[in-house]
Amino acid sequence: MTQTLRWLGFGLAIAVNGAALAVLHAAMLQTVAHEKLALQRPARIVVIAQPAAQALVSAQSCPGPKVL
Repeated sequence: MTQTLRWLGFGLAIAVNGAALAVLHAAMLQTVAHEKLALQRPARIVVIAQPAAQALVSAQSCPGPKVL
């Protein structure tokens, strides 16, 4: 009976450690995915306008109030 309980405890310990390693591995993969998304740069948008409309475009692209 003692040998059986030891093997049962050993198997249980292996199962618990395996489950903990699986959860840790999944968390590390999720962290790597979040870090990759954080490092991505947004696409650069270039607006081309005629010289007469350039002042209008540049005035509209500034989100802040005009400061003199």
